[in-house]
This record gives sequence, C-alpha cells and structure tokens, in this order.
Amino acid sequence: MAATVYKWVDERGVTHFSDQPHPQAQELNVQPKNLVSTPADQANGTSSTSSSAQPAAPSAPTYRCDLIRPEPDEVFLNTSTISARVQVDPELAPNDQIAIAIDGKRVPNQPIRGTEFVIPNVERGTHTLMMAVYDGSGKTQLCTTETVTFHVRQPSVQAPVKSVRPKF
Repeated sequence: MAATVYKWVDERGVTHFSDQPHPQAQELNVQPKNLVSTPADQANGTSSTSSSAQPAAPSAPTYRCDLIRPEPDEVFLNTSTISARVQVDPELAPNDQIAIAIDGKRVPNQPIRGTEFVIPNVERGTHTLMMAVYDGSGKTQLCTTETVTFHVRQPSVQAPVKSVRPKF
C-alpha cells in the first residue's frame, strides 16, 4: 500500500522524515516496492507476494568453522612445512568436504575431511590462510573461516642460523 511521507530540514540542517505533516515539510509519495518471483518460486507454484509461503527447509547443515592454528601473526622458524588445525561444528556431514587455501589459492593434495592438515613447501615470507567447507559437489560454500596471517622465517645468506653455544 502507498503511504504519504513528509520531509523537511530543520534550522541545523538535519533532514527529518515523518508520517505527520510539518509546517516546512515537503510531501513525498512513497509507492510500494516491486515484488518479483524467483524461478524457484514459480516452479513450486508460489510467489514472493504470497503471505502463506513457508521458508524452505535447510538442505545443508549450518556450520560454524574456525581456524585454530596457525594463530594470527604466528611465526614458523626454519621450516617450510606448516601445520593447520580447524574446528567445525557440528561435525561434517558425510558428503561435505574441507578446502584449505594459502594466499587465496587452494592447496592441492590435501585431505577433504579431518581437522589437522600439514601443508608442505610454504616459501619464506608472510602468507594468509583460510579454510572453507563445501557441499559434496565441491561447488557450494557452506562455511568459511576468517583469514589468518602467518609468517615463515627460514635461514638465508643474509640471515643465517646462529649456532647456540652453551656458556661455561
């Protein structure tokens, strides 16, 4: 249904809207918004304008997923292998799968289930890591962790490893 709204600007420059008239108000005619049916609604014989439409039952579990390791700004010294640990609640459904990505690229040859992952050949430098849960097709993302930044420090010619000598 259409409604009449009044708009005015007070002496401090603040704009006000109201359904009640005001001496300096300009009358605005607000029209109802357009409602459009989705193809799924049309196939089911329902429309968005129907007040009796029931929300669809969720077809996939609602997951909560967190990246436990590495911690934000964690530094891995003298290694190129990173261990990652995730927490997914509730447990993964039988066909759902986990994907790990470093610097925005999916890490190949990783298990698609489990909570602990070993990622080899991570180069020296600062990287980002995130994890996502996908449905069985691997196309629909069901949950995504926050992105975590971590650092890999390895010996180099400019920064060799210093030997630790016991003091006597």
